[in-house]
Amino acid sequence: MADLADGESVEMKGSGAKPYVLKNVGGVYSCTCPAWRNQSLGIERRTCKHLRKLRGDAAEDERVGGATPLKVREASAREEKEGTAAPPLLLAESWDFLADPTGWWLSEKLDGVRAFWKA
Repeated sequence: MADLADGESVEMKGSGAKPYVLKNVGGVYSCTCPAWRNQSLGIERRTCKHLRKLRGDAAEDERVGGATPLKVREASAREEKEGTAAPPLLLAESWDFLADPTGWWLSEKLDGVRAFWKA
């Protein structure tokens, strides 16, 4: 697979009209795509499908420490070991106004995110 030398950049066609710019600055790879920009990880741990296409999955996994952040994996393993793993979320249903919601917790699904709170 091709790789970028330090200070080098390359353009890659994305879904939009303008191509995305992939860069390597001091060993920190970046991409101008929304998927890379909107990650809540440090810039040295971010990746996207464009970097994976350029560098290859194995090189990107090695660079970022795996496909998912280690904190997520450790938390899941710890929760499973302790038996405190979260229950699966139920699929949402539209309220038919027939059932009495007294005593139930209701939540709206906003921006495609559904969560539950442990009281």
